[in-house]
Amino acid sequence: MNASNPVILEQNLNRPPKEPEPPLRGDAVSADRYVCPDYLKREYSQVWHKIWNIGGVAYQMPEAGDYLTTELGIDSILMVRQEDGSVKAFFNSCPHRGTRITEAEDGHAQEFACPYHGWRFDRAGVVTMVPDEEDFAESPCGKARLKEMRCEERFGLIWFNFDPDALALTDFLGKQITQELDSHRMEDMLRVLDMTAETRCNWKIITDNFNEAYHVKVLHPELIPYIAADYQDCQFDRFAHGHNRGWFPSFMPSIQYESEVIGEPLKSMAAAWSVNSDDYVGRDTWKQLRLDIQTAKREKGVAQGYEHYAYRADYQLTDYVIYNLFPNNVITVGPDGVQLLRPRPHPTDPAQCLFDHWWLVNRVEGQTMTPSPAGGPDLPVEDALHEHVRYGEKTLGTTADQDLSIAEMQQKGLGSAGYQGYWMPNQERRVQAFHEYLNDLMEI
Repeated sequence: MNASNPVILEQNLNRPPKEPEPPLRGDAVSADRYVCPDYLKREYSQVWHKIWNIGGVAYQMPEAGDYLTTELGIDSILMVRQEDGSVKAFFNSCPHRGTRITEAEDGHAQEFACPYHGWRFDRAGVVTMVPDEEDFAESPCGKARLKEMRCEERFGLIWFNFDPDALALTDFLGKQITQELDSHRMEDMLRVLDMTAETRCNWKIITDNFNEAYHVKVLHPELIPYIAADYQDCQFDRFAHGHNRGWFPSFMPSIQYESEVIGEPLKSMAAAWSVNSDDYVGRDTWKQLRLDIQTAKREKGVAQGYEHYAYRADYQLTDYVIYNLFPNNVITVGPDGVQLLRPRPHPTDPAQCLFDHWWLVNRVEGQTMTPSPAGGPDLPVEDALHEHVRYGEKTLGTTADQDLSIAEMQQKGLGSAGYQGYWMPNQERRVQAFHEYLNDLMEI
């Protein structure tokens, strides 16, 4: 659970604190990590089975007996709320002969029963009944149990880890990231978008994409009018255990914006806070526009129902921060919500993965619809049903669609005999750092 005293960052912060970065080694980025089935197999044992993974949203299992399931490769994970309010996580595999206990994504159970031979389990995973108990040399009841794994609840999310010797979640994330994510109070948010798309690329292609912003001006031109995406205006920081953070000042156009006059959507975004963007002409005025919108949100936000503005730092009222939590959890926080953009590896095929897109929003009194986080239509402010699609069947939002549009092309190129390794500018150093930490884990 989160600490009982909610985290409040210093209000007058206008950007995240800059972190010292250790030098990079310059490791080559080999193609086998994207295309080789044997590499993927080793990756499961060396990486995925040793790090913290997000299993679900905690508010979906409020009562004892509520459960969620999720999948990581060939493994299914069953998370169950206990009588004392904690959550336990188990491998979804019967100790009798391995059958999955449930295929449901969520539910409520007084007890669990294996659908094959009828073995029964309590919420703590212990066997309570087996048919023909007298036929066993030693009764499994009270002795056999579902295999348990590490589990923690933090930031309104349920996390699991296969490794019994892993660092605690907060130690894995580090103090700075933990404090900043705590400050957003995701446990009070509502998930209004929950999509999974089958994609034809290795999961690391998507992770690489979110570890850099070099592609934004080419692939996401619609962001240029209101997000400063160029590296001179942004800040990138690297942390221990492969994590990093990217800060993108917003409510001001990027360097690539060619007009001297503020246009849409920023014009309407400013007007919503009674700020007339026509008063800000030319690049020299746009940093002040961002500050003036922060001031307006600080003064008027709570009265207009945006109660979460009371505990935000100034930069959190306008800007976007992307936390890339190794290896694959991309948490993008903005003024009014949080995205999770997450690729998960395919069980056997390195050229495929699953891409999850979640959007969690702050609850604002009277607000029944909320803007999509990625250029799609407005969404109802209600708990979203999970949608599972193939990429291309349905939009995941404009920005996510654009990111995935290039992924299959890159997968093909990485498998080509013409692949020469990466040649990256300094602003892509988070990509380099990711692969160096991955190399460290794969060589253990």
